[in-house]
Amino acid sequence: MDEQDFQSAALIYQDLLLSELPADLRVEVQTNLAAALCAAGQDELVPKDKAISLLDAARVVLVDLLQHYKIGEEPASWASGRANLALVHLARYRLTDGDQDVLFAHLALDGTEEALRRAGDLEMLGWIQSIRDYLVELRDRRSSSR
Repeated sequence: MDEQDFQSAALIYQDLLLSELPADLRVEVQTNLAAALCAAGQDELVPKDKAISLLDAARVVLVDLLQHYKIGEEPASWASGRANLALVHLARYRLTDGDQDVLFAHLALDGTEEALRRAGDLEMLGWIQSIRDYLVELRDRRSSSR
């Protein structure tokens, strides 16, 4: 898929959100919208300003989406949404080189590991830990280059 496909998908998902959808379907459409926006924002052919705008839009969708999840009721969905938010911040960091995006990515993951341990979701826990490890490695590389 190229950037145009992801932007087209985002438009379709945005149109779907204008209709009356059951809550579970709305959450799925929002998740797909955020993924399409994030993917489009990472396309190297997209101008930097537009890419940042697409990633910011993905962040807004994910923050809204996270309000629908309760950590005690849906820990895997809650953690997955938080991980996706961290990945959006990481993608934004790659464009801006802004330390705040790395910090926001770390903050997005706060509480996810504990929630997944309690839920016994070891696969999702491994994914979260690999994102966290990458963020720590990134921080260490930045610290040593200064």
